[in-house]
Formats: sequence, C-alpha cells, structure tokens
Amino acid sequence: MCSGTCPQSQRTKQKIILLEAQKVCARKILISGNGRCNFTNAKASPETYYGDKTFITEILTQFPPAECLKFFDKLGLKYICEDGRYFPIAGKASAVKECFLNWLENYGVQILENQTATQIKHNKNLWEVRTQDTIYTAKFLVLACGSKAYPQISGTELGYTLARQAGHKIKTPAPALFGFDLLEKKALIRIAGIKMQARVWLENYLNNQQTDEILFTTRGVNGNNILTLSRNAQAGSKLFIDFLPQFTEDELYKYLTQRAKQFPNLKVKALLSGLLPDSLINLLIDFTHLRKNNKLIDLTPSNFAKIKETLKAWPFTVAGIRPFEEAYSVAGGVLTNEVDAGTLRSKCAENLFVIGELLDVDAFCGGYSLHFAFATGILAAKNIGDNLCKI
Repeated sequence: MCSGTCPQSQRTKQKIILLEAQKVCARKILISGNGRCNFTNAKASPETYYGDKTFITEILTQFPPAECLKFFDKLGLKYICEDGRYFPIAGKASAVKECFLNWLENYGVQILENQTATQIKHNKNLWEVRTQDTIYTAKFLVLACGSKAYPQISGTELGYTLARQAGHKIKTPAPALFGFDLLEKKALIRIAGIKMQARVWLENYLNNQQTDEILFTTRGVNGNNILTLSRNAQAGSKLFIDFLPQFTEDELYKYLTQRAKQFPNLKVKALLSGLLPDSLINLLIDFTHLRKNNKLIDLTPSNFAKIKETLKAWPFTVAGIRPFEEAYSVAGGVLTNEVDAGTLRSKCAENLFVIGELLDVDAFCGGYSLHFAFATGILAAKNIGDNLCKI
C-alpha cells in the first residue's frame, strides 16, 4: 500500500521499488479472514489494539475505517460489511491482492520478488539495501517486513534485524492470535465439533471479555474471541466461558426454575433442551454432579445455582501458548517511542519509515491488524510524497 499511495513520485519522476523476499507477494493477505480478507473493521478504535494508546490514537485519527473504505473505493474494490467486518464482495482475498497489483502497476511501481534484504546502511544521504545478489540505493526507505508470525507463509525475523541495523530497539516478539490448547482433554473429546456463540475471558483480565463464535476441538478451543485473548494467555491461565451470553445470571436462574415448574416430571436433560447441544448438556450434568435420571421436580435451589454458575462461567485451563507457526500475529516489535506516529518516520535514522506489524502494536482479531498496516503505510507514503515535492 505504501508503494502505491505516493503519486508525487510520478510527477517528480522518482522511481519506487518494492523488494519482496518471497516468490510471490501478499501471501498473508491471501490467508487472512479464512481466505476472504477481512481488510478493516468499523469498530476499529484504540481499545481494539494493544500498545501505546497515544501512538495508536494518532494513527487512527488520521486514518479511521471510513478513510480505509475511501481508499479501497479508489482501488475499485467492492465490499460487504458483516457486523462491522469488511470483506471483498467477491468472497476471496485474491480480489484485494489484485486491486493492489493493479494500483501499483498503474503508478509504475516495480516489484522485485525473491529479493531478500540482508543489510541496510545510510551512506551519503542515501540508503543502501543489500540483497543476496544486488545493492539498491534509495533516498527514502520503508521497512514493511511484517512479523515473525506464521513463518510457513512469509513470517520472518528479517524486519527486526534490519531495524536494529538502523539503531532501533525491539521488544521481544511473542506469539499472538492463536487458539488455546486446554488441559481438560476428556471433556473436549465429548464436545469436540461444537460451534456456538459464547463470551470468554481470562481470569486476570476481566475487563477484556469477548463475545463471538467459538469452536471446540479435541485439542482445545478456537474462534475470533479466543484469538483476541491469546496474547495474555500462558500455561495454567484460567479461561472462563459463558455459554449463554444472551442471558444475565438472574434471567437464566429464572428461566431454569420456571422450566422445572412447567415440566416437573421430565428428566434433568430436558432443562436445557433447545438451548444447548446435547453433548454439552450431558457434560454439564456430569460436571455439576447431577444424575441423568433425576426429574426436574427433584432439583434443589443449590442445583439450579450450580447449573447457572457453570453455564455463565465454566472454567477451563490453558495448557500453553502456541508456537509462532500457529500464531497469526505477534506481540512486540520495534518500539513505538522511536517512531513518529504522524508520519511513521524513524527517530533513529534519516528518511527511514517503519510500518505495519513490524511495530510494537497488535490487535484484536477481526481486520484490525490489516487496518493498522494500511493506515501506517498510507501515512508514511503521504509524508514521503510531501518530501518528494520539495526535492
């Protein structure tokens, strides 16, 4: 994006080169949003990001979701909105990639693939970028290398290495946006395959409660809300799941007691029939030490309270964090106090810009990371363009 949003380069006859380490570019775009590319979110705000809030606020103020949509309008992308999440109407991430490639071609941006930058050096007012077989020189240099997440696609530590060469400090990256392995394997075998809306939170992070669809596997649990919590998880963390976020605790207790009065002679499983999947109901009965042959008339107030408490905050234990190969993002990166939020200019080196996931900013799951990448790319390009006009 940064390469294609600098039209001043055409007027001043400046050349833009994009060095791509991979055989093909934009591989992470192609896998984002389960292959659909959730490229922005109407709910993007400083509260949906982790990192320096002042830094994040300045960037989002200059480039809010509305500006992102205007940009994609210029690219000719048609899109749809699903609960604030924007996807290409074509239903494929390749539509976003093709719009970018068309835009870059239109502005004469040269993409050189299989060119891995191994060293950068500022020499006589120019940047020298050394790859495996060539040295390129440039007045302005943008580091848009991404993070080390998902190395099987394009994740790499290269950006951290280059940033250090320019004098930047790096907050040690850690995996983020990954599903949870859970210790309760016997329970998971019984409910694997269940997909449903749920509210989730970690024990020591009550202010970060996320409601979305979750999916149970024999290994653990996954979903956008789980991914959002993951950066704060560690082995032994307690994960709580509210299986009925549509009810308050009082509403659920009232529903349970009234249903028992309505059908006193039915067995306990009937109490939640129509609300929850059968396999989850059976697990709940065992977890709360009820007997399947008990009739609803036999349930006591303490039984109802235990059912309510379990369904509204069922505890599970995180087995451990996933490796970078299973993480879609990272927590950590180039320290943001070394980068100007208004322009993305480095404070450590002249005419250097650091953007996107390389920075120490990460986000909730749902298009927020891509929005931040696009926002920082455009702000950097605008500043470069302004400076080109002065040359």
